[in-house]
Amino acid sequence: MTPIFLPQTNLDTGDLLGIGLLPNVTPKGQDRLRTLRDEAISKGAHVMLLVWPSREWVMLSIEPPEGVLVEDTEQLIPSVQANVTALELMLTNSRHGNHLFWMNLSRNASQH
Repeated sequence: MTPIFLPQTNLDTGDLLGIGLLPNVTPKGQDRLRTLRDEAISKGAHVMLLVWPSREWVMLSIEPPEGVLVEDTEQLIPSVQANVTALELMLTNSRHGNHLFWMNLSRNASQH
């Protein structure tokens, strides 16, 4: 099952529970998510929301490889999609109520 990738700015749009984006998130929970998002961004991470058709969701903070310039978080989506194991873990964790996930991306060592 492939998630839908949404920009972190959706956290600022108001009532996520009311529009059905993030089930079971109270207004206080939304405030906490925004605080955690802002902390992750201040540490250099890129943040996005992943929502599966089953309505499971995670807030994903991605730390790009050192020295890699990422102008738009959308650039990281192919790297996340390629990591099937991490996506499966995120979905499993979400089903158990763990909706926060931090991913460190690294470059593969080149072989000469």
